[in-house]
Amino acid sequence: MTSRSLFLLSILAISIGAVGASERVREPAWPVESVVSAFWSSGRNEIIQVSDSISGEAAGGELPKPLSASPPADPDLPAWGRYLNPNSVSAALPPAEYELVGPPNGFLHQNADDQRYRAIVSDPDSVLAMDDLFGQSVDLKRPDGMAPIGMFGDHTLPAGKAFISYRYLQNAYERNYVGSSRAGVPAGYPFAPTHMLQNSQVALVEYGATQDFTVLAWLPFQHNEINSQTSTGQYHATFTNPGDIRLMGLLVVGRGDRSQSHVNFGLSLPVGFLEQSVFQSGGSTTVGPSSTVPNLPYQLRTSSGTYDVLLGYTYRRQTDFWTWGGQVNGVIPTGKNTLNYELGNQLQATTWLSRRWSDRWSTSARLDGRLIENIHGADVRLVQSLSPANQPHAQASRSVTGLLGVNYLLNRPGHRIGEQRLFLESGVPLYQWVDGQQLGLTWTLNAGWGMAY
Repeated sequence: MTSRSLFLLSILAISIGAVGASERVREPAWPVESVVSAFWSSGRNEIIQVSDSISGEAAGGELPKPLSASPPADPDLPAWGRYLNPNSVSAALPPAEYELVGPPNGFLHQNADDQRYRAIVSDPDSVLAMDDLFGQSVDLKRPDGMAPIGMFGDHTLPAGKAFISYRYLQNAYERNYVGSSRAGVPAGYPFAPTHMLQNSQVALVEYGATQDFTVLAWLPFQHNEINSQTSTGQYHATFTNPGDIRLMGLLVVGRGDRSQSHVNFGLSLPVGFLEQSVFQSGGSTTVGPSSTVPNLPYQLRTSSGTYDVLLGYTYRRQTDFWTWGGQVNGVIPTGKNTLNYELGNQLQATTWLSRRWSDRWSTSARLDGRLIENIHGADVRLVQSLSPANQPHAQASRSVTGLLGVNYLLNRPGHRIGEQRLFLESGVPLYQWVDGQQLGLTWTLNAGWGMAY
């Protein structure tokens, strides 16, 4: 055999030996697919480094034993269908426990690391409902989960959740007061007020920007009227216009065991009306009040005419059958309006208690206290000697009102809009004091409807 043939045979033998050694090193004790299949069938949710499971170095030089001689087959994927048109879940797909991640919390910094939780899931539609409850200390889906309809900014919403409501608020004033005592019709005035109604229709839009921050927009439309006694009979003045828009933010500052506290802050925008054209008989038109006709006193106007700062604080707590809490709100004007006056500061403190009787019904009791300061400056067109309603330094008041309410939750399972509410609340003053001589509150009525989506 020639030297060239010997050299070729040596190279061939070395190549065959290297291939055999490589195959002996790389051959695993069981297929990698068995490890993955057994891992998912075990229900474990943490990440497994596959190299640690099959590497000899990770096991002290020895390969681990197979998890199972014959690993179970992978389960069939659930036939949930499309999101907007889900299929009915088959009974052959039992509920299973999953690790889920709720919506991010925080205000400026969005954090989802601490929003992980485990839950048993059999229907994909239930995941969104669980996200709504996760991280929320108070269950809003209960009929007592929201405060009575006469309150605003009492709750925050889960991230991505919206709530719209329509509210009708009416205050009736039918008796004159001097201080805290009832009085007769004011004497010595050409126009003596005897009856006043203040009606507000409010569209309220709320949206949960994050788990901890909710934005709110208040869009009012108002109708106010006042009756005055004159020497010739009754004089009736009305004013119907949009009111000032309020934009607010609700920021959670603390959560506890089924309790929550948040701060309210915002701004009132002067888009309402301070005056309007009043059409007199005979076709002539006058604008605003005159020296002989007080057709636009302060109480009828639907705007403050200024940018007002809104500040507040709310606390809520919930048990199996009760929800209760308290709220303090302040309205602070920032200067005089175009008519050279500024409404006084306003302070409201209220506390409520709601009782859940079933999954649909709840009742509530509430105490509402208000303090209103006198007007600074004056609309010089209003002749103060015509009516006490024209006097800027006799507009202050203090009052405590007791209210009872009922809430009804309209649940529509399987419907895209599954939660709607009906609210009703009414009350009478328990105490009131007025500066000068003014009409006092006789009763109040609040009603409304709301929908979450």
